[in-house]
Amino acid sequence: SDGIDNWDLKVERMFPIKPDQGFVARFSVEFLNAFNKTNFSGPNVDPTNAQFGRVTSQRGLPRVIQFNLRVEF
Repeated sequence: SDGIDNWDLKVERMFPIKPDQGFVARFSVEFLNAFNKTNFSGPNVDPTNAQFGRVTSQRGLPRVIQFNLRVEF
């Protein structure tokens, strides 16, 4: 079977709130499996099974987008 082909991306931005006092906010967006590529499992190799030679499942997760906000002080 093929290997897992996932691309994870992260975009982060820092916003100074009160830089003289050290207050900073960080906002980020993470895209897990950003291109939403399907990763198929290997074919069924049991010759006595009716599904022999067929790929009937997949591995991995669908695209996940998560937003993060971090306040540092």
